[in-house]
Amino acid sequence: MQMKFHPDKCKVMHLGRRNPTHEYTMTKEDGTLHTLKVTHEEKDLGVTIDSNLKFSTHVQVQVNKANRVLGAIRHTFKYLDKEAFLPLYKSLVRPHLEYATVIWCPTTKRDRDSVERVQRRATKLVESVSHLPYPQRLQALQLPTLNFRRQRTDVIQLYKITHGYDKVRVGNSCSICRGTMFEPSLSTTTRGHSFKYQVQKSHGTRKCFFSSRVTSVWNSLSQEAVSSKSVNEFKNHIAHEWKNHQDMYNYTFTY
Repeated sequence: MQMKFHPDKCKVMHLGRRNPTHEYTMTKEDGTLHTLKVTHEEKDLGVTIDSNLKFSTHVQVQVNKANRVLGAIRHTFKYLDKEAFLPLYKSLVRPHLEYATVIWCPTTKRDRDSVERVQRRATKLVESVSHLPYPQRLQALQLPTLNFRRQRTDVIQLYKITHGYDKVRVGNSCSICRGTMFEPSLSTTTRGHSFKYQVQKSHGTRKCFFSSRVTSVWNSLSQEAVSSKSVNEFKNHIAHEWKNHQDMYNYTFTY
């Protein structure tokens, strides 16, 4: 039996500056019309988005969660070395800052700094490196910046889409890779790999969307990487290609 919509639990979010903000109604079981509430912010599958397609509220919520866990670790352990710190941080703190970042990747400097500040504070817990500047702490602990890791997450997601691991669709029948989000490159040059996509010209909010920000990075990968036979093989390839990446520990790097 198909679940019915409950009018009292349904809301309307108006998107766009030119939206006429019409009033919408639903018919209740008793036949009366119910006017749907208007919301400017909503949480779906753990990610909060507002009517401007911004994620600042979500960023702050996740940062607060991560900071609470970090505080608990700090009060529980009087001393942490690298070997003890890394499993705690990677399993208990960092996941709060990385769940679904393909969707909510921070777009403003304020949000990026807010997220990165958690890791900056966390690395101070390791006594042997606490005196070092942040980039050197990251290098000593072999922790890339969170911004750099979001770039890695994006290209892994595009690999999954390109090779059919994730069946993402646009509309009713159009594959995302053949629709408007990712179009195969029309370039006839032999430079680059065979899975290149067209770099979209976008402005405003759209330029920060996954489909706009990931293409150039994806196109820069090697043929060997994008032709990987499995997700793990792809991860190994980009780990090798990026092992000496100049921005891996650069917290001012903007993706």
